[in-house]
Amino acid sequence: MLVKKAALLGLISIFLIQISACKDVADSPADTAALLTAVKQWKIDEIAVNDAVTFKDGKMTQQFGGIDFERYMETVELRKDGTFSGVFKGDTKPFNLKWKQNDKNLTVGAADAAAKGGEWTIDPKDASSDFFTMKTQSTAYDYPRMTNIALKFKAVK
Repeated sequence: MLVKKAALLGLISIFLIQISACKDVADSPADTAALLTAVKQWKIDEIAVNDAVTFKDGKMTQQFGGIDFERYMETVELRKDGTFSGVFKGDTKPFNLKWKQNDKNLTVGAADAAAKGGEWTIDPKDASSDFFTMKTQSTAYDYPRMTNIALKFKAVK
C-alpha cells in the first residue's frame, strides 16, 4: 500500500511540474500579441537554418556548406501600435518593420504595406512570456533551394 501511495504521489508531482513548465505559453494569436508586447525588449538567443543551429549563446557556429549570417537583429521590441523595432548587430539605430495579427499567427514584414514577400511568422505555440521564435522560408539565401530560418529570442529581464 505504501508503494502505491508513493507512486501516486510521484505521478502527481510529475503532472504538476509539467503544468507549471507550460505556463504563459500563448494559445491564440491575440494571446501571442499580448505576451510579446508586454515585454520591453527581446534578445537573440538562437538562429537555426534548415534546423541546424548556426548561432547560440552569443556565438556563431560554422556549418559545413551552410549559410552564415553576418547581419542579424540583436534586440527587438514588439510595440502595441504594430511596430516591430530591431537593432542589428553593430548598429545603434533601430530598424522598423510592422507586425500584424491574423487568424493563425502574427506576421512581421516591411513597414511599407505595398512591399510583398519576406514575411516572418510567429505561431502561438512558439511564444511565451520568456521566449518567442519567428520563422520564414526563402530562396534568397541559397537560390533555387528553399531555406528555412528560425530566430529564437529571449525576454530581457
